Amino acid sequence: MAHKYILDTHALIWFAEGNKRLSEPAKAILAATNSQMVLPIIALAEAALIIEKGRTTISDVSRFLTRVYADSRNDANV
Repeated sequence: MAHKYILDTHALIWFAEGNKRLSEPAKAILAATNSQMVLPIIALAEAALIIEKGRTTISDVSRFLTRVYADSRNDANV
């Protein structure tokens, strides 16, 4: 049975960029193939703004969102 996890903006960005501030247990959960991620639309919008402002190592909003939506574990319809 898959476990569902609701991601906030920081967890989403930190996981995507491999940031050291994300704890090892959180990384393991987010990397697990049996984990399902719930992505609130506000977290995606905030992530896009942070990327556009250059406040992360992620440089392309479109590429980031494409990658997020392509991951079948993500439920980005919240």
